[in-house]
Amino acid sequence: MHDELLDLIQKRNFDSIICNPVLIPSKRMAAIISGLSNTEGGYIVLGAIRESNRFEIVGLSDDFNTESIISNTLNLLSPKPDIQIQKMFMENKNIYAIKVKRLNEPILFNDNKYIYEQSELVKCKGDVVLDKSKVFIVHGHDILAKEETARFVESLGLKAIILHEQASSGNTIIEKIEKHSNVGFAIVLYTPCDLGKAKNDHELNPRARQNVIFEHGYLMGKIGRNNVCALVKSQVEKPNDISGVVYVEMDTNGAWKNSLIKEMISSGYVIDANRLFS
Repeated sequence: MHDELLDLIQKRNFDSIICNPVLIPSKRMAAIISGLSNTEGGYIVLGAIRESNRFEIVGLSDDFNTESIISNTLNLLSPKPDIQIQKMFMENKNIYAIKVKRLNEPILFNDNKYIYEQSELVKCKGDVVLDKSKVFIVHGHDILAKEETARFVESLGLKAIILHEQASSGNTIIEKIEKHSNVGFAIVLYTPCDLGKAKNDHELNPRARQNVIFEHGYLMGKIGRNNVCALVKSQVEKPNDISGVVYVEMDTNGAWKNSLIKEMISSGYVIDANRLFS
């Protein structure tokens, strides 16, 4: 880490370096680490000053209980960030450098997510932190399709949340969704459970159940349309006047599994596709 940091300083590439001449209080440092982890990563250098294009080593006194303060800082963050800590000797002075890696999973301080915008530390207001270890499954009457989808999700090391199997406790389906509203991805099964047609049409067409279509729309509004995918089985009529909706055909050769993996990765999930073949 010493050589990496020295190279950045010599090249005057200071954008990813946060400096402070003295030890930063634990709470402030926790917010900074959260911001770096949730943005592009970077360095915290204690015992240095950065002003515009000037970088000056001022040194950090050994009297500070630096390692204890940093340890207390990490206890304020959830989950634990990926950091490296190193005491360095530059220009005959002691400094502490903390390298913070960017993570896909949000790092929270006091249940708040921080990010850096134009070099400013910002607390995200009303930001919903989605749980990327769980997946909603919404289904109709096709139990085989539901079970196959659930087994696929669980084979990836994720937890399948099947709404209709959640304990009712007098709750409506909307209240069940609200209870799990931080789940990061949803699969909506469009299976031919109903028949319907426009008033002037003559033939009935296979359709998904009305509650499935309603829950599909509700979830798009709740967790974002990029985090919801419709898995379509057979020749099911689909709403054709909604833009930005992802439909994946549930083919018999299993290609739909690769398509869903791509959608989940795009949504921020960390998935080892090799688990499908283990």
